[in-house]
Amino acid sequence: MEIVKLIKKGAEAEVYEGYFLGMHAIFKQRKPKAYRDPTLDKKIIAERTIMEARLMYNALKAQVNTPAILYLDPSEGLLVLEYVEGKTLREKYNNFEDIKELSIEAGRIAGRLHKNGIAHGDLNPNNLIVNDEEGMFIIDFGLAKRSDDIEDFATDVHVFLRSLESAHYRIKDEAFKYFIEGYSQEFNKVQEILKGVQEIRMRGRYVEERRKSRTSNE
Repeated sequence: MEIVKLIKKGAEAEVYEGYFLGMHAIFKQRKPKAYRDPTLDKKIIAERTIMEARLMYNALKAQVNTPAILYLDPSEGLLVLEYVEGKTLREKYNNFEDIKELSIEAGRIAGRLHKNGIAHGDLNPNNLIVNDEEGMFIIDFGLAKRSDDIEDFATDVHVFLRSLESAHYRIKDEAFKYFIEGYSQEFNKVQEILKGVQEIRMRGRYVEERRKSRTSNE
């Protein structure tokens, strides 16, 4: 193993770029939680590491491009993955590249995951990598779970929409329209999902209005 640099330091894990047996790789290392009992903490880390790898494998079986798993050590919370070359969908959107085609493909990926009972948990353009030879990959299954709950699937779609609104405002309507077009090609519950997205947004507005009201009255 050769670690080259830290890419991301999150609350749950640290992500590094490096090389594994000569292959360009990503190392994802889950970190212990000081507030948890050490025995329980080790068990939780191992279970979550196994679950992440299993869901990636299930996604691959569902014909969704995910990085290959090169090595897994649940006891250490370590997952070593193939490094996927390419640009993130966010970078593509920033450069206004192939908005229709890429948004449709992102929607297909989301729909394929949901059709096969996988909620990603963090479906945003930063977690979609466009490889010129192999197409689009989805990465970071750290928050993913098995589910058949419309709310979980609607949350994925809502996260994608919120990402467009916050980072790609100029193309958000076009990109989301084509995302839903691709999504509906794979998953036939699109109307239920969109209804769920609206309910999530309404709850968010209610919480925000209540927060503003409470602040103005202080």
